[in-house]
Amino acid sequence: MYTSRPETHRMYYVAIVCPKEIDEKVYPFKEWMRKQFGCMVALKSPGHITLIPPFWMDEAREEELTATLHQLSGNESVSVELNGFSHFGDRVLFILVNENEQLTVLKKKTEAHFLQNFSGVIKKDERPFHPHITIANRDVSPGTFVKAWDHFLKEKFESSFIADTISVLKLNSGKWEVIDEKKI
Repeated sequence: MYTSRPETHRMYYVAIVCPKEIDEKVYPFKEWMRKQFGCMVALKSPGHITLIPPFWMDEAREEELTATLHQLSGNESVSVELNGFSHFGDRVLFILVNENEQLTVLKKKTEAHFLQNFSGVIKKDERPFHPHITIANRDVSPGTFVKAWDHFLKEKFESSFIADTISVLKLNSGKWEVIDEKKI
């Protein structure tokens, strides 16, 4: 059943946004999916590792949301290694983030912090944490997936970066934009 949202509500999420040089390496894979199969959803967001999945919130609370971000403390920057491609089912293709306990701890601390202040808005993510950088999602058809996965099985991708910033993103006119960020 479709539930309509009040006009005052917008979508947000919290993530580690990839540095520009990493995003520039990821973008061609998203663009390839657009050109080959018309997949557009992943192009609406910068390369990122989601810490808190998208949620609806009254825009009037946006300042409270960003203040909560700046109250997040006790974290250290995290070394992130990217290595190859993987997928969730036949709907999501992504760049694989190597397992990293520091990243898992950062996700848990960030989620607990935001849940404390936005428990009625943000829901605890019950799915296991599998950090990744999406290159195609939701608009990948099963037939498209098979062809795309065959392509990405032959591709290589290795890179790394230091995650030292957490960002809040907001959906504006169909595109996700960073509205605030905080150094870890």
